Amino acid sequence: MKPLRGSFRLQILLSIFGVFCILTLSTVYILLSTKNVQDRLDRGFERERFIKSVQDDLAAYQEPLFDYLSTRSSNALARILIDTQALRSKLPAYMPITANRVELRERELYSLIKSYLNLAESAMEEKRGRNISAYTRTYDEMAGLLAYINREIDDISTERFRDQMDDYGLFIASSGAIQLWNLCFIIFISIFAILILLWSVTRIMGPLVRLSAMAAELSSGHFQIDDIEASSVIEMDQLVQAFNRMKNDISNFIEEIRLQEKIKAEYMRERMRNMKMEALVRRMEIYTLQAQMNPHFLFNTLNTGMQLAIVEGADRTGAYMEYMANLFRHIIRTKEIIVPLRHEIEGLQYYFYLLRVRFPKNLELVLDYDEDLLDRYRVPVSILQPLVENCIVHAFRNRKPNRSHSMARDGVSAASERIVVRAVVDALRLELSVQDNGHGMDRGTVEKLLYPQSLDESSVSRVMGLENVIQRLYFFYPEDPEVVRIESAEGEGTRIIIRIDTGRKPCIEF
Repeated sequence: MKPLRGSFRLQILLSIFGVFCILTLSTVYILLSTKNVQDRLDRGFERERFIKSVQDDLAAYQEPLFDYLSTRSSNALARILIDTQALRSKLPAYMPITANRVELRERELYSLIKSYLNLAESAMEEKRGRNISAYTRTYDEMAGLLAYINREIDDISTERFRDQMDDYGLFIASSGAIQLWNLCFIIFISIFAILILLWSVTRIMGPLVRLSAMAAELSSGHFQIDDIEASSVIEMDQLVQAFNRMKNDISNFIEEIRLQEKIKAEYMRERMRNMKMEALVRRMEIYTLQAQMNPHFLFNTLNTGMQLAIVEGADRTGAYMEYMANLFRHIIRTKEIIVPLRHEIEGLQYYFYLLRVRFPKNLELVLDYDEDLLDRYRVPVSILQPLVENCIVHAFRNRKPNRSHSMARDGVSAASERIVVRAVVDALRLELSVQDNGHGMDRGTVEKLLYPQSLDESSVSRVMGLENVIQRLYFFYPEDPEVVRIESAEGEGTRIIIRIDTGRKPCIEF
């Protein structure tokens, strides 16, 4: 059941008003109960005081009456008349007949007092008539009646005092009950006030505690948290709704900033990669225009051709020069970045012929491939010849001929220097490998070569080297970390493996 919603101020006022009403009612009940007991006791004491005052008035009435009867003083007469009038007016005119014996005796007492006053008037009349024996007799009768009245008053007072003692026990019991009720009411009101206070504090502190906890979560960067539920207090609901709105707005704003930063970072990475690709292609074009051969290789090739022309006949020299021309023509005739595998194999065949002429005795070249693969698959341009050239330049540098040396991985006896190039298909990957039995490389050099890096614009000599081939493969296949692998150890040769995913197109747009 959803609690009633309202203003916190109104709810507090209603709670205070409820406590005030309960406290007022309890106080009124206690006051009325106490006043009832007090009135009961006061009525008993008031009648007792009244009878005593009447007794005192009768005692005072005797003095002027005796003076008048003795001396016939006018002052005494005037005083008697005043006192008589006062006593008659003081006595109750009518008293109902009840079953209370004390009240019945009190009613008879008032009749006796009236009779006593009547006898006093008779005595004064007899005094004025100078009937000495008559007023003397009347006075003696009055004295006897007054003595009886005094005894009756004392008896009534004594009996009433006994009744009051009983009433006093009831008063004590009532007072104890009233005090007990007082204590119960005080405890109840205190508990009720505490409950009202706790209820009010809980309704205020509950949302505030949740607000504090959520603020701590937000300060820690956790914005994916549930909203705070509304309470039954309008003011707190307004605060909670404002805080929830602020939290959601901040979360959405941060997500938008993150998305914008992510898009911006992706854009900058793509732009940087495109710029590097563009620079790489431009360098390849420059290298192609320069025949894509280093001066040292071109000088050695031409020197060998000149020596063949002198020592031998023109046939071999012509064939040599023809292959060299075919190689140059092969290199400069294409402007494409991605070419058929046949294009790379044909260029490698021309290059192998020239190498075999240059190194006829101590260099063994092996080209192993399946003819069906040449036109079926496409590869980045110039990725095999630079690897073979790297073997010639670095793998066999400063190495002495050794006829007993063999390839570690193939286990086949070979010449002192051996290079094997293979092309096979493994599952959906075209695997190209260049293997030599040269010096080999340590692990640090291999990791350095395989680490993706930007082009060094000042290092023109490495445009077509091993590092450039590896970096170009990373550019063409940025999401394939297995596109190139190097297996090498010092003294055991090197094997460079290129694994191209045939189901993934190379990234060439920039």
